[in-house]
Amino acid sequence: MAEKAKAPAIRFKGFTEDWEQREWVGTVDISTNMVDPKSGDYDELPHVAPGNIESFTGRLFDNVKTVKEENLISGKFHFYPGDVIYGKINPQLGKYVIATFEGLTSADAYVLNAKNGLDQKFLFTLLQTDNFYKYTVSVSKRSGMPKINREELNAYGFSVPKTIEQSQIGSLFLAFDNLITLHQRKLLKLKNVKTAMLEKMFPKNGSNVPEIRFAGFTDAWEQRKLGDLMEISSASRVHKNEWEDAGVPFFRSSDVVAEFKGTDNPKAFISYGLYEELVKKSGRVQKDDVLVTGGGSVGVPYLVKNNEPLYFKDADLIWLKNSGCVNGEFLFTFFTSANFRHYVNSIAHIGTISHYTIEQAQSTPIYLPNKDEQNMIGQFFKHLDNLITLHQRKLKKLQNVKKSMLEKMFV
Repeated sequence: MAEKAKAPAIRFKGFTEDWEQREWVGTVDISTNMVDPKSGDYDELPHVAPGNIESFTGRLFDNVKTVKEENLISGKFHFYPGDVIYGKINPQLGKYVIATFEGLTSADAYVLNAKNGLDQKFLFTLLQTDNFYKYTVSVSKRSGMPKINREELNAYGFSVPKTIEQSQIGSLFLAFDNLITLHQRKLLKLKNVKTAMLEKMFPKNGSNVPEIRFAGFTDAWEQRKLGDLMEISSASRVHKNEWEDAGVPFFRSSDVVAEFKGTDNPKAFISYGLYEELVKKSGRVQKDDVLVTGGGSVGVPYLVKNNEPLYFKDADLIWLKNSGCVNGEFLFTFFTSANFRHYVNSIAHIGTISHYTIEQAQSTPIYLPNKDEQNMIGQFFKHLDNLITLHQRKLKKLQNVKKSMLEKMFV
């Protein structure tokens, strides 16, 4: 058996000594400072439970309330700025945060503080490592609610460098977290701007003009039905056993949703021979056509950006054969607008929407400005989407760098 490494693959310059094996029980204090929230002494303090902590990020949601607002009755742990709060229920959820204020936390969490030469920032970073995660998940597997108890935490062993190196490692990862948070805030701000502009740049409440529009445009928008503007259909059936590993891209509703959300999805293809055979029946998808999901996440659009071969699953996707009737970017944006979402909700079945059919698409009302205004609106939202995608990529890159460094800077 290969000897376990005594130093990480990457470390700060000037540190060469082997890391030492330590145990949780001798380096981490698990608070027993439980107080009575009914006493009135803590009414104005915030109460933090695992449900207030975002998984795997070390950040709090904006849903934290005071002890008084929560009307708490059972014992809670008292924490102070700098303490680490760690959710002990369902450790696979990765709930941890460094407190920046005084407050109380749920009995479903532990309040942790480093001792005996362990750096507090290093401790917080340690909670984010793959080794710690796997340990907590493995020992918490039991019937009922998964939970890691004090004895199991105290039995955890890990490697540490000298305190000065611990401090630099902890500071580095806190800086990573701050940078990631900054990009997330920028991304959220852009998404909020887009949501607000989608509300204000399309007519609503029976109006035929939007609240906000580009200078020089004053004409009323014309209400039409999509089916009066363009042909709406689906494609010929393709069976799963006809999918290939390469060839003509084959879109499913899951691909459209992944594209819309900027996430990854395993790709599927069909052969060029099958594609040529199918398009003789269904026709070829053209630039500025729009595909809309008819099932699952209903009403999610995909804009066809060029005339390259593309095929898609029948029934799952509704095909709007635009043929230049409407600016493609504008038509795509319409399907993300509040107007369309309200329409989809209005034709919902009991409980929730289950499908969006060709017939419903044909009857879908749309307000249209002239082509010049369509072009400007389409380009405006295309630019916003590009900015959002750019920030999403930067954020993903930072998260991947942090993950890689966690693997390489710990033993």
